[in-house]
Amino acid sequence: MTKPYLMQIDLSGKPVLVVGGGPIALHKTRHLVTSGAQVTVVSSSFHAGFDELDLAARVERRFEDGDIDGMTLVHAATNVPETNAHVAALCAALEIPCCCAHDTTVGTFSVPAMLTSGDLQISIATNGKSPSFGARLRRKIEADLPECLDAYLNFLGEVRDRSKERIADGQLRMRFNSYLASAEGQAWFESKDVAARDAEVEQLLNAPESIPESYTPRWS
Repeated sequence: MTKPYLMQIDLSGKPVLVVGGGPIALHKTRHLVTSGAQVTVVSSSFHAGFDELDLAARVERRFEDGDIDGMTLVHAATNVPETNAHVAALCAALEIPCCCAHDTTVGTFSVPAMLTSGDLQISIATNGKSPSFGARLRRKIEADLPECLDAYLNFLGEVRDRSKERIADGQLRMRFNSYLASAEGQAWFESKDVAARDAEVEQLLNAPESIPESYTPRWS
């Protein structure tokens, strides 16, 4: 059995269409706006939440076939399955990726449950079996995120950049970064002040071989 290939896509500045103005369309549009997409929404009526969004265009009428022209991708998110299927068929003919809200098998892509916290993004997909379970799992993961998450991720990004300059050996560099991103590394981060962290990171950069080999990532 084949499984969908999960990926991230840069939609910044790209034209995207959402067909529908209800709660589901609103949920999808919010994420698209956050991604930087230039979102056009077409619907004969709109949920009040759309008033808060910075849209490229808000078209208050029924969908017309030409609305998909020039779009990078499309969300068919009305409460009428026949309309969604029609939009998906038009997109398929023009090879425009389309997500069909009422049935993910009708369109060409689906959007998994998303958890976003600062720079952290987690996607949870059940291959259409149970979006509700995916959403429940997302909430559970969100509840378990550390309070220091943003500071910790910023720290990991900074030391990763430093390791590229200071550690020539690729295996040792991966071991260094893997250790700091491990549960032990997080506990160490939370237990130290900035000065102590900087001093100990400097020591590790000078002697990455001192980190146990068990922290070297195994990709297989």
